[in-house]
Amino acid sequence: MSAKNRGDRIQLLQKVVTKHYTAVAAPEDRTVLEHMLYACCLEDTPYDAADEAFHRLQESFFDWNEVRVTTVSELCETLHNLPDPAAAALRIKKNLQSLFETRYSFDIDDMVKMNQGKAIQELEKLAGMTKFVLAYVTQKALGGHAIPVSHSIMQVLLATEIISATEAEKGQVPGLERTIPKTKGAPFASCLHQLAIDHATSPDSKQTKAVMKEAGAVEPKKQPEPKVKSSKPAASGKATSSSSQGASKPTKQPASSKKSTAKAVPPKAPAKTAGKKTASSAGPVKPKTSASKNAPVKKAATKKPTKRKPR
Repeated sequence: MSAKNRGDRIQLLQKVVTKHYTAVAAPEDRTVLEHMLYACCLEDTPYDAADEAFHRLQESFFDWNEVRVTTVSELCETLHNLPDPAAAALRIKKNLQSLFETRYSFDIDDMVKMNQGKAIQELEKLAGMTKFVLAYVTQKALGGHAIPVSHSIMQVLLATEIISATEAEKGQVPGLERTIPKTKGAPFASCLHQLAIDHATSPDSKQTKAVMKEAGAVEPKKQPEPKVKSSKPAASGKATSSSSQGASKPTKQPASSKKSTAKAVPPKAPAKTAGKKTASSAGPVKPKTSASKNAPVKKAATKKPTKRKPR
């Protein structure tokens, strides 16, 4: 896809989502760590569910170190309202564990004053860091220009043909930050996140379909279902046809069996017809020659009576 065509599609998507959705602003008093942990809850999750889970996480534990040493199953009970609590719990636990092993502290607000590239490199090394969480922290906490892209957002970009299937597998969205300016990055990311959640949870909704169509989404072509032939009817049909053929046509025997059968069966005697004499009773039949056919038929000579002389 050319850069111009991709840029036009991204601008159309930005225009549509900001028209149908209202951007959700993040609280400004959160620390860098809180932004990171909230992003772990927000990935592929509606805003209201992420707010509830994050608030319960803060209220249920004494500090973040207690969250670090808590098992994933116990964290899942706290994050039970999320679509995938196990994935969110694993992200939170891994990031806290990596921070504890590298910094021995959970205070990372010094990254705001740090060189942004260096801070991003340090965050990338965390075990539970995803592209969505990293971009969210970069945008909300570090003041950088990044648009968080989750798996559900990737499906929207794929449906609107902004990215290809190969780019979706690699998690790449070329030209996204270059097309959307920094001043519109946060509202666009929030509205796009809401559309992605609606598309993931209720793709058959009329409202969601209308927004996706307006954004340039192309519905996949339905392929005809292949006709599957069941094996049982085919087997019975074959058996029936073979039996009917066997009844009408005798099976062929090998040549050797034919010869042996011919020798074993004696020839049948000619049948006698009623009212006709056989050749033995009528006597020998004289063969007719060609000469006898053409020769005239001679009458048998009759003897004339002799006259007796008088004595």
